[in-house]
Parts: sequence; structure tokens; C-alpha cells
Amino acid sequence: MKVPYWRLSGFYGLYFALIGCIVPFWGLYLQQQSFSAEDIGILLALFSAVRIFAPSLWASLSQRCEKFIRPIQLLRLAGLLMVVCFLGIYWATEFWHFALIMLSYGFFWSAMLPQYETLTLDHIREDLDAYSNIRLWGSVGFIVIVSFLGWAFDYITIELLPAIMLILMLGIVFNGLLLPEANSVAEVSPNATLSSDNNSNLELTPSGLISFLLINIFVQVSHGPYYVFFSIYLQQLDYSNTAIGLLWSLGVLAEIVLFWRIAFFTRYFSLKNLVILSLLLTVLRWSLTASLSDNLYFLIFSQCLHAFSFGLLHAVAMKYISIFYADKGQLHGHALYSGLGFGLGGAVGAYVAGIAWLSLGAYWVFIGAAGLAMIAAVIAYIGLPKENKIR
Repeated sequence: MKVPYWRLSGFYGLYFALIGCIVPFWGLYLQQQSFSAEDIGILLALFSAVRIFAPSLWASLSQRCEKFIRPIQLLRLAGLLMVVCFLGIYWATEFWHFALIMLSYGFFWSAMLPQYETLTLDHIREDLDAYSNIRLWGSVGFIVIVSFLGWAFDYITIELLPAIMLILMLGIVFNGLLLPEANSVAEVSPNATLSSDNNSNLELTPSGLISFLLINIFVQVSHGPYYVFFSIYLQQLDYSNTAIGLLWSLGVLAEIVLFWRIAFFTRYFSLKNLVILSLLLTVLRWSLTASLSDNLYFLIFSQCLHAFSFGLLHAVAMKYISIFYADKGQLHGHALYSGLGFGLGGAVGAYVAGIAWLSLGAYWVFIGAAGLAMIAAVIAYIGLPKENKIR
């Protein structure tokens, strides 16, 4: 069956364009609704917290109900329910209104990505180069929407943000109707290597899996201040909305370049060394953000490190999941990765950042994020299994 390249790419473009509305601008939107820094941190922590269990719940539902409803139909249902829940934003006035809406639409929204990741990997037979070529369109979607909104919000009110998000959600639903199911793939041995042409010799152990999951939790906790307060932080440093949008876009543009040239890294480095390299560069990124964000040149450099602190780490995580989880177990693998990393890690990071932002200040919050990334690097060095280069 031919890979539906543009339909899979279209989902990533729309999904990450929606993230481009949420991550840089939703905190600013909530600030416009007169919420405090602590309230914003709590709301975004709740939004992340629902991702702890939603992906696993939907993965279990998908397998239990497979005889009655196909996984792709459940995926389409999740998209439709996401739209229905988000419509409540037009009647929200109180803190608990926003909390309920973010919990409900976040539940269905977060359940979709692991299912699409599994669908994509089924179509491309876990080829990292092919995955990167599809996934990079998510980065393109993020850049386009963030750059546009950063410029637009200098001229129009941020109150229009929910309407823009609703349009993107409807696009996701429509795209889901066009996607075909993938043919079943042959079962992969638990000791399988990364691809058919891969000569890696990875020894899998329970401690390796635990280390992999812990690393992703610590990484996402360290991203909490960035996802929740980076735009507010830049506003405080007198950057315009246009500049803020471009700086967010720059980080994701660097991610696109990395996805495009990822074969270079996989040719010369092992998985473990790629993780350690990315984490050390994440430490550098948060240290520069803490100390030198008032200098545009250092800020540009630190944003370019997003290619490693998110892009390379995520691509390598897809490889690890394809090894640790075989065949249909991969859906649970993606759900666990999303739930513990983006869910638990994101929730803790957002909540702690919200509490610490006013009491400690931006500098110490980002220095703390750098410290968490360093802990993740130590876990990677000690706990991840050793293996030869990927190719």
C-alpha cells in the first residue's frame, strides 16, 4: 500500500499549528483574561496532566473495541469530541470554566497524537528518515502559525485566538476522514534492531526502559518554564509580539533542519550518545535563556538549540519505542511515552514554574530547568543500554 505522505504530513502540520497557538500564545490569552501567573501555571498544568492517562486510556479502548470499531474510527471520534468540548470557551468566564474546558478538550486532543504516531510508523515501517520527512511538516505548521500570529497580534486582539484554534481543529477532523488505515506489520521481536539495514546491537533491559521514561519526564519538566512563561518573559524584556513569534519559529526552523539532515547524526552516533548530546545542549540552552535573553544574539543561538532539546530527542525516542515495544504494543509504548513525558512531566513543569515564577524569578526558574536537564543526562549515561552506531 502506498504511503499517504501528504495526508499524514497534513495531520502533523495542523496538529502542531494548533500547538503553535497553545504554547506561545495561550498563556498570553489567559493573562488577557486577568489570570495570575499562578492561575496560568495551574491551568496549563491541568492541560498537561490529562495527558498522563488519556493516551493510555484510548490505546486500551482501541484494542478492546477493535472488533466493533476500527482504531482509525476512534481516532476520528476523538477529533470530533475535541471540537465539541472546545466550543465551551465562548461561554467561559470563571477559572473553573477554563479548567473544565482545558481538561475536556485536552483529553481528546492528547489521545490523538500517539495513535497518529503509531499509524505513521505502521505506514512507513519504522523508517526514521521517512518519519522525519513526514514529521517535519508539523514543524512547518508550527512556524507558519506562530510567525503569522506573532505579527498579527501586534495589530489585532488576542481574543481571536480561540477562533483560530477552532479552525485548525476542524482541519484536523477533516484530515482524519481522508486517512486510510495501514496494513498490519509483521511482529517485531523484543530484541529487534532499528530497521532492516541496521546493524546496531542494543541490549534491552527493564532498567533501560525505566531510564528512557525517566529521562523524558525530567526533560519535559525542564521545558515547563519555557512552554508556560517564555512569551511572557520576552514581553517583560520588551520584545514585540512579532519578535516573540519569530523567535518561537526560529527554534522550530532549527528542528526542521535537523529532521532534514538527521541521517548525518544516525550515521555517526549511537542512540545513547545522541540522547546525551541533546541533553547537554539542553542544559546550555536553559542556562543561556536564564542569563542572556536580553541579548538578541544569544537568544537566537539558544532558540536554535531547540533542534536538539526537542527535535533530536523526540526522533530518537521514536526509535527507542520501536525497540522496546513490538507490533501492536507500540500503541501502548507511544501512549506511555506521551503520558509520562508530555503528561506528567509537562504538568509538574507547568505547575512548579507557575509557583516559582513570582517567588524566585525567571533567572532561577530557568537555571532550575538546566539542572533538571543535567540530571536527565546523568540518567542517560548510567541507565540507557549501550549499542553500536545506528548505521
